[in-house]
Order: sequence, then C-alpha cells, then structure tokens
Amino acid sequence: MRLRRLAAGQLAPLPAEVSTHLEHLVRWGSTPRWVDLQRDLWVLVFAAPPDQAITLFQEQAEILAAPALRPLFLDYDRAHDLDADDPRIDDLARRIVDATRERYGPGERPELDTASPEIPALIQGTVNAASPAWRRIDMLIRAQLDA
Repeated sequence: MRLRRLAAGQLAPLPAEVSTHLEHLVRWGSTPRWVDLQRDLWVLVFAAPPDQAITLFQEQAEILAAPALRPLFLDYDRAHDLDADDPRIDDLARRIVDATRERYGPGERPELDTASPEIPALIQGTVNAASPAWRRIDMLIRAQLDA
C-alpha cells in the first residue's frame, strides 16, 4: 500500500531530515555518486515500514554527526574506485572495525534492526554490488567483527 502511494505521488519519498542529511554529505565532501546512492537507498528504505527506516537513518546521521567518524565515510566513499586488493582497503576496514568496537563495545555489533534484518542486508547488498572494493571492505569488516 505504501509503495502504491509513493508511486502515485501521494507521499514524499524522503522526510525533510533525510534531504538535509544528503545536503550535509555534499558539504562534507562526499562524491556525487555516493550522495546519489544514499538518496536511492533511503528512498528504498523509507518505502518499507517508516519506523524501521527512521531508526536506520537516525543511527547513520548520529555517526556522521561525529566529526571523528566522518572521515571514515569519506574514505569509504573514495575507496569505490580502488582495486579490491589495494592495501588501503585492509587499513580502512581495520579503522572501521576499530570505530565500531569503540562505539558499540568489544564483541558487539550495531543493532540496526533485529525484527527485520532484510532491510540492512538489502542496503549492504546494494552497496557491495556497486564496487568490488566496497564488497571486500564489507567482507573484511564482517570477518574481523566475527573474530
């Protein structure tokens, strides 16, 4: 039903705070490719149950509001065109794991959505499909967090 209302133009595809967030990404130096991907993903996420979407959005917005973590996102964005075997991929994955452990605690993972894990999986699958380097970063992060 929600998808039909979106297609008919009866609902805005994104809440105002997401649009503001996308503007911040541009101001912080994200590439147009990354901003477009984020916009498309948030439209997809907000087409699903809105309460779940807002939780996912608030988590990312909170992380990006921390100036110390913002460079990780910019480095991740710029890693798109790297060869998947580039040593900078290993370093970036390690830094993301370190930041994740610092934020959530050792042995913990972010609890983005336990009731419906397919939405975060869909997001990560879409990101991974966009770049072999991003796919390798995800693989390294998962392996290190599971270790």
